Parts: sequence; structure tokens; C-alpha cells
Amino acid sequence: MLQDVHREEVLSNTRDKIVDAAIDVFSEKGYSGASIDEIAVRAGVSKGLIFWYFKSKKNLIREVALRVLPRTLLEECADKYEGKELIDCIVYGFLEKYYDKRMRRLLLFTFSYQALDEEIDREISRLCSSTITILARKVYGNDGVEERVRIRSLIGSLICYVLTPHECIPPEKYGDIVKKMFYPREKTFFK
Repeated sequence: MLQDVHREEVLSNTRDKIVDAAIDVFSEKGYSGASIDEIAVRAGVSKGLIFWYFKSKKNLIREVALRVLPRTLLEECADKYEGKELIDCIVYGFLEKYYDKRMRRLLLFTFSYQALDEEIDREISRLCSSTITILARKVYGNDGVEERVRIRSLIGSLICYVLTPHECIPPEKYGDIVKKMFYPREKTFFK
């Protein structure tokens, strides 16, 4: 029993080591420019071991691309918060995740790879539809067209900042401005 637990831990650690190396290499060379040989060297494993875990380069790309997309971040925020607190979580979580240059580059590579991979295309579509709907409901209390457009605009403004951080606006300042733009409107009793 203890051996099975240890074996699973070793397998998980090796898989993570491969994915971490792939993140590094793919962020430097892009998905098509990187080779499995380079990833194996960086991970300190054999090329065969990478194929044992992932079966193909495409599957490894998919694993990295799905980790790079913000869906998990958005879902975790939605599980914990609503209203203004949810906006705060999204804005600062997004800016923190993509502060890393590797993540920024990989996000761009993932968007460009979308047309080549149906699973990544489906994931981005889910992100832009059902995840947006859930966020609109949790932030604004309903998922009408205006509320979904506001959430899409929030995500779009964050993506623009991530892809062009050279605009000399510190992330904290950008985040403060953006979150205020998308906070739910205060309800008042008087018009």
C-alpha cells in the first residue's frame, strides 16, 4: 500500500517536472519551434518518458495550453467570491498569473494555436461562454447580455494589459482602475 502511494507521488512529480520544463521551452521557442528533445534535456528525463506520459507532442502542448488559460483561476475565484470581491479576485489573480513573462508568451501562443487544436478551441469557447455566464451571475446577480458583455470587457481589458505590459502603467494601478470600472453598480432606493 505504501509503495503504491510512493509510486503515485513519483509519477506525479515526474509529470510535473516535464510540464514545468515544457512551459520553459515552449515559452522560449513557441509550440511549433520547441522540440521534445529540448524539453527532455530541460526536465532531465528521456524523450521516451515524455511520450510515455503524454503520447505525443500535441498532448503535451495541450496540457501546457490548458494550464495557461485563465479558466481555473476564474472558476476558483467564482467558487469563493461574488460581487466586488469576485472582481478583485479576477483582476489581481489575472495580473499575478500573467506577471510571469513565460505565462504571457504562452497565453499568446495558445491563442494562436487555437485554430490548430479542437480541444483548445473548445476550452477557449467554454471560457468565453459558460464561464462568462457564471461570472456575470455571481458578480451582477444575473447573466443578461449587458452583464455578460461587462465580464467579457473585463477579461478583454486584462488580456490587453497582459499582452502589452510595456505601457508604463504599474499592474497595481491598472488593476485598481479596471476593477472600479467593472464593479457592480450600487443599488439605491432613490432615482
